[in-house]
Amino acid sequence: MTAVAVAAARALESDRPDALVQDPWAATLVRESGVAVPFPERWPVDLGDAPAVEHSMLLGAMYIGLRTRFIDDELRAGGVSQVVVLGSGLDTRSWRLDWPVGTRVFELDSPAVVEFLDRTMDAAGATPTADRTALAADVTAPWASAIVRAGLRPDHPTHWVLEGLLPYLSAHDQSALLDDIIALSAPGSRAVIERAPALTDTPETRERLETFSLATGIPFDELLARTDPPDPAAVLRAAGWMVEEVDVGDLERRYDRPLRIDRNDEPPASASSEPSQRGGFVSGQLADR
Repeated sequence: MTAVAVAAARALESDRPDALVQDPWAATLVRESGVAVPFPERWPVDLGDAPAVEHSMLLGAMYIGLRTRFIDDELRAGGVSQVVVLGSGLDTRSWRLDWPVGTRVFELDSPAVVEFLDRTMDAAGATPTADRTALAADVTAPWASAIVRAGLRPDHPTHWVLEGLLPYLSAHDQSALLDDIIALSAPGSRAVIERAPALTDTPETRERLETFSLATGIPFDELLARTDPPDPAAVLRAAGWMVEEVDVGDLERRYDRPLRIDRNDEPPASASSEPSQRGGFVSGQLADR
C-alpha cells in the first residue's frame, strides 16, 4: 500500500504544469494495483481552490516530487555505473531515467512488489533504459550475499539509494543495513539516503506512539523499536565517507517548491525543515584511494 501511495503521488506530481518529475507509468501502476488511494488523479488548476480535504494529499505529493527529483539529480550527477535501490517499491527509475550505456541497476523489495512491478511494466510495453536486475528479498534479513550472487560487484563503485525505507525499519535494522552498505562499497561509491525522523525514546514519544498504534494497528513494540535510530551521516563519516546533509528546506529553496498550499503563506510551526517532522537527506561519497 505504501508503494502504491508513493506511485500515486508521483502520478499527481507528473500532472503539474511545472512538474519536477515526469513518470509516465505511475498512474498505470496505481490503476493496475487495485489499491484505493486518497490522492486526487489530477493536479488542480488553481491550488487555492482545492478542497481542504485534499490539502494533505497535495502536500504529500509535493514532498514526493521534491524527494524524487533530488534523488534523480544525485544519480545523474554521480555517474556511477552500478546502482542499488533498496526498498525500491514501485520506483520506475530503471525505465524513466536516461542512464549511460553500461549502467546496471539492482532493485530490491518484497516478492509481491517485485512481481507486480515486473508484470505491470511488461504489460505496458516498457523497456528498461539500464541493465536492470530485480531481487525479491527482505532488507531486514540477510540480503548482501543474495545481491552479490545476482551480479553486484563489491570491487566496483556503487551508488546506493535508500528512499522512504529507513523510517519503516527498527533502529537495529537500520544500523545493520548501513553496515552492510559500507561493507559492500568500493572506493568511489556514493549513497543518497532519506533519514528516519529522529525519534527519541521519551515518555512523551511513547504516548504519541501508543496513540498512533491504536489508530493504525501497528504494534506498539514495533513502533518503539524505531526510536533512537542511527544517524546515517555519522555512520558514514565514521567509515571514512565524505558527507553532505540536506534538509527539506534546502530542497524547497533549490527547486523553488515551498511545501505550502499558498506559497505566500508563512511556513507553519511544524515546517518541513523541522528535523522532528522529516529526517532530511544524507548524500555521501567514499573517496577514491
